Amino acid sequence: MKVRPMQDSDLDVVVELEKTVFPDPWSRISFEYELKSNPYSLPLILEHMGEIAGYAIIWRIFEEFHIANIAVHPNLQGRKMGSYFLRHILSLKENCSYAILEVRESNQRAIHLYENFGFNIIMKRTRYYRNGETALVMQKIFSKEND
Repeated sequence: MKVRPMQDSDLDVVVELEKTVFPDPWSRISFEYELKSNPYSLPLILEHMGEIAGYAIIWRIFEEFHIANIAVHPNLQGRKMGSYFLRHILSLKENCSYAILEVRESNQRAIHLYENFGFNIIMKRTRYYRNGETALVMQKIFSKEND
């Protein structure tokens, strides 16, 4: 496995994977914006055996390290790839003070993964998703002890 920057040539696969993983997928235009125009964005690809296994969009905005989007192909979930990817992602925090993300309240597998990495639920956003589902906002505070 390896993590690398996302490229234009990855977008077809990323957009299809986004549609497979999420009921409320980001559009191709959203990914293009992150890749080409957002100065705070860090778009990443997780590769496994030369193929795209996952992707992430991270925003480093001053002290905030926001995991805006992260996914691993459903056929590869449960193989520790999410842990590998998240560990690598968090290593890119630079001078950020905390990481934050939103996750569907029903996504227990992801919630468990984030808790294992020291994220805590700090609030709920009721009816956050288009289907009315609640989002849990999770945060990890970076300190010398958990860097």
